[in-house]
Amino acid sequence: MSAKVMVVEDEAVVALDIVQELESAGYSVVGQVASGEEAILKAGETRPDVVLMDIHVQGPLDGIAAAEQISSRFNIPIIFVTAHADEATLQRAKLTRPYGYVIKPFEPNELRANIEIALHRFRAQPEVEEEEPLLPHAQEGVTLPAGVDEYRYEAIKSIGLFDGLSPKDLQDLVSCAVIQDVGAGEFISMDGERPNFGFMVLSGRLAVIKSTHQGKELTIDLLIPGDCTGMLRALDPSEMDTSIRGQVDAKVLAIPTQNLRAIVEKNLSVYRRVAVELMQRNRRSNELALGLAHSRVESRIIAALLALAPRFGRPTTSVDQTRIFLTRKELADLTGTTPETAIRVTKNLEREGLLDLTKPGVIKILSLQQLKGVVE
Repeated sequence: MSAKVMVVEDEAVVALDIVQELESAGYSVVGQVASGEEAILKAGETRPDVVLMDIHVQGPLDGIAAAEQISSRFNIPIIFVTAHADEATLQRAKLTRPYGYVIKPFEPNELRANIEIALHRFRAQPEVEEEEPLLPHAQEGVTLPAGVDEYRYEAIKSIGLFDGLSPKDLQDLVSCAVIQDVGAGEFISMDGERPNFGFMVLSGRLAVIKSTHQGKELTIDLLIPGDCTGMLRALDPSEMDTSIRGQVDAKVLAIPTQNLRAIVEKNLSVYRRVAVELMQRNRRSNELALGLAHSRVESRIIAALLALAPRFGRPTTSVDQTRIFLTRKELADLTGTTPETAIRVTKNLEREGLLDLTKPGVIKILSLQQLKGVVE
């Protein structure tokens, strides 16, 4: 009997290619969906043997968040098939314990090999767990004591600031860490209040808000999964002039400030990384502020898109293109203009062949170099 495979991919052409490759290799494709929400529903209905999951898909749930739910609800192995190979994405994907990670573009044999290995590992898993009930990081010489939550341990371990911490220090952080839900519109940190915990974004998206003297709220940054701005905010007193709230439903891993400070004071390497991160963060804020200082709203919007592309962009088949999963309302908030103006400007850029706005909630930059040339 052929293995049942479900494909989660929001690029119709790419999805069709994957389905054809699977069927020609003898697999049974039981579902092809384009969003995280559809993936969860379809997985429950069809119960595939394996799910091929893109990371950036349609809807508020990305592929990693959807994979986490599919794994926990239905115990189905996940293979990520994605164009993303950056460290932050890899570290966050690791938290879901996937059975494979295939980088686009890929060879058909590579995909088939990953599927077969995933199926073999999954079927053999009960026997392995009976014989050797070790956690994944035991292979690195670390066996967690009873009561230490593995998910939180791996989440904290993935934070670059904490590279090189001893197992004991990591376990101390795990013991005081909690996973917290943040609803859309809900404030997690308020302007002027010293945070009593630091946090890393696990899923969803948060907005950093600054209020003007006139009482207007400006969105000055967006925090995506893997972002540790919340950790820096708790460690740096100067980071208290903004508020942070959920832009969509999100989850964060929170650690009390006093425990964070104790770790920083104890480990010089962590202290240095915090200092470097703060400098990079200030530079990024200055670049965004520089974009907002342009008198022409068109220049502000283009500068904001170019500043967001390295962090929010998803590569396409062309190295000079990228897609940013951002609504024009969010773009308007980031550039201090109205949604109507943002729509008008981006439509003009689309007519000039610089953007593609055919997908709701996605701004596709057709040429980064040409877009840069407009503001230079």
